Amino acid sequence: MRTTFVSTMSLWNSSKSTLDKLQSGLIKANTELTTGRHADVGLALGHKVGESLSLRQQRAEIDTLTDSNGLVLQRLKTTTSALDSVRENATKFRDALVGLPMNPPVETVKNQAGAYLSSLVGDLNTSIGGRFVFGGINTTTAPTNGYADGVPSSLKDLVASAFAAPVGSGGFGFPQSDPLVAGISPADMEAFLDGPFRQVFEGPGWNAFSNASDQNIQSLISPTEKVETSTNANTAPMRQIAMAYTMIFDLGVESLSAATRDVVITKAAQILSLAISGIIDVQASVGTAQAKTEGANERMELQKSIFEERIGKLEAVDPAEAKVRVDQLSTQIQTSYSLTAQLKQLSLINYL
Repeated sequence: MRTTFVSTMSLWNSSKSTLDKLQSGLIKANTELTTGRHADVGLALGHKVGESLSLRQQRAEIDTLTDSNGLVLQRLKTTTSALDSVRENATKFRDALVGLPMNPPVETVKNQAGAYLSSLVGDLNTSIGGRFVFGGINTTTAPTNGYADGVPSSLKDLVASAFAAPVGSGGFGFPQSDPLVAGISPADMEAFLDGPFRQVFEGPGWNAFSNASDQNIQSLISPTEKVETSTNANTAPMRQIAMAYTMIFDLGVESLSAATRDVVITKAAQILSLAISGIIDVQASVGTAQAKTEGANERMELQKSIFEERIGKLEAVDPAEAKVRVDQLSTQIQTSYSLTAQLKQLSLINYL
């Protein structure tokens, strides 16, 4: 015959394994109550866990694109605001040139041209978050150097060189400040404006003024759509506006004869009119990109809602059921603690 004995110590330790299971179950139930999803999705879903992970990955991609689009929209809106400033200044100056009297206040008009040229530089160097919006893909460098700030040669230097070039090369053979400027004929000035002067702005010489890239930023605004979401300082309207301002500011208009000066003023007004139309086209392109980006965001929000609904059906738990389990497990744990405390008080000494 075999006998066994039962001690208070064995009774006390018998509840430990049960208590560990109860505490583990409580942690799981609390997690599900807090997050609203299975504590162990893989265990709960089994072979369907792959579908859940795929849906979450697609939703994460949408979140990333939506965040990226926020920056894109910010850049486009800033660009539009700067373009408004460029267009409005060009329009004001064009209207001022068209409305000049027979004997215009030349010094005043020249100073206005210089101020608008400086304003153009400021608008083209607009940045947001340390990134320049008119740099094309070159967003880390200021798009323009300033009229007299290019290295090694500035745009001002190139204009002066073209003006003072030998007559055989299309120039006048003397600088803008020379008294001989008064003898330049209207025909010679028109030939210079349409020839060497224009080439300074339309040819490689423009690089003395601009650091921008001709290539604009391409942004992925949805999983299947990529659009151009920037512009740059090298576009034709920007070159034309700088050219028109420079005509009035730095070709010695104050010393020209009335007839020759009229040629310069008329040409500048014509170029500004052409540039204003070009700026409107650029703004239309920027506006189209903005509308496409906003539309992509709206579509992705709908897709995100669909993904979240499908994820919820796979992973979600009943919060009421989870709450009941938490309460039940808490009660069982408290009961276990109470029994353990009572067992600890059992001792044969109390009965001797």
